[in-house]
Amino acid sequence: MKIVPTVTLPYTRDRIAASFIVNLNGIERNIPQVLFLAVFPRINRRNRTANIEASAAELEALSVIADISDPLSSRITYELSEMHGGNFVVTHMSSGQQLVILPAALRRILGLSPRTTEGVAALSAAKLAEVGFIIEGGNNHDSNYQYANYA
Repeated sequence: MKIVPTVTLPYTRDRIAASFIVNLNGIERNIPQVLFLAVFPRINRRNRTANIEASAAELEALSVIADISDPLSSRITYELSEMHGGNFVVTHMSSGQQLVILPAALRRILGLSPRTTEGVAALSAAKLAEVGFIIEGGNNHDSNYQYANYA
């Protein structure tokens, strides 16, 4: 019997986005559900959050999947702030960019309930641009993208 060293990997299942959220090398990554289940078929699929013992080969497979599945996808946090005139403060988690956006606009873009006051979402590069973030390399081929001209 061969003993393989493992690492405890916490994960969260995001049923809306059909993905699993894991922390790889200090960065929160979104792994598509079908690919995560292919690497870890032994998990209990009923659990929303849990831990799994992952070998070095499984961690490497997850890193490769995270890099090629959607490299421009990213996570944001949003919070309704009275300090900012009752608007949402939205933070792009990987770049640290922050912006303030009207509640109706954010609710329309993300499809949020009118009662939503805070949350986390995973967005594609197109949605990030629609919210107002500047994502390097994400809008080169989008014909609807307009460049901001500064005087």
